[in-house]
Amino acid sequence: MARRRRPGEPPARGSAIHDGLVGARALIGTAYLADPELRREYARDIAPRTRAALAKILAQLFPTGSTPPRRALDLGTGTGAAVDALRAHFGAALEVVGVDRVAAPGVVTADLAVALPEGAGRFDLIVAAHLLGELYVHRPRDERADARARRVRAWAGSLLEAGGTIILVEPALRETSRELLAVRDQLLALSELEIVAPCFWAGACPALARERDWCHDAAVVAGSPRVDFSYLVLRDARRTTTGEPRYRIVSDPMPEKGRLKLYGCGPTGRHLFVRLDRHESAGNAAFADLVRGDVADVVGAARASDGLRIEAATSVNRVP
Repeated sequence: MARRRRPGEPPARGSAIHDGLVGARALIGTAYLADPELRREYARDIAPRTRAALAKILAQLFPTGSTPPRRALDLGTGTGAAVDALRAHFGAALEVVGVDRVAAPGVVTADLAVALPEGAGRFDLIVAAHLLGELYVHRPRDERADARARRVRAWAGSLLEAGGTIILVEPALRETSRELLAVRDQLLALSELEIVAPCFWAGACPALARERDWCHDAAVVAGSPRVDFSYLVLRDARRTTTGEPRYRIVSDPMPEKGRLKLYGCGPTGRHLFVRLDRHESAGNAAFADLVRGDVADVVGAARASDGLRIEAATSVNRVP
């Protein structure tokens, strides 16, 4: 008897939804959720992963005690995974409007590649999960990035309240992640939207410098494999900065004999941080606990031939 997959577990290789979205990706850009069987597979295999990713992102952006949004818009709502995550984090009182190209009960129908939902008003929070990478897929790569950036800009201009937030979530495949990073760079050139997360670097994305690099985060789900995802958070107002050299951890820890390495991306770009075991101290002890997606203040790292060295006097503090 075949083992039943657990919630959040990646779809099995050979399944229609895996082949269509992860393998050959022939379903990308089509109205596949209009097919009842594909919709069922998506709700079982993909939606739990979307909920896990958004749960982590929302916890970072809106921690306990922060001001919640009044209205939220879920673009490309699909089977409702993002709505579920929003309700779980903010409660049932949050007004959520779902929009999708495939008609469903309670969903506003619109082709988001060419149109905006009419009469919806403005929203404090807009979520587009696994949507942007399915728009303009038949255009050349450079044109896709430009068209997607302009579409995000249109969403912000027509649908986002002043001071509102946009969350874009994409699969953690190298192709999809790099295409999201290309959109990021286009948005920096096209609009006044500010990149809030995961980046603390406002220049061209350093991960795009080499074809083999990409950027993704991970969420841990109890009883399931970790959920990898790529994301981008934008706001239309400048955030305040603490003045600290703050970095987002963008790799898994890489322990080696006698040292620990990981990559961080911050105000001066993307760097390899290295701490020799003999330089471990009370001030930098937090370095050993950092994982992909964490934020840390690093003070006093020294430049070396292999990156930035965490020395005994270096201060490393994980930001809650």
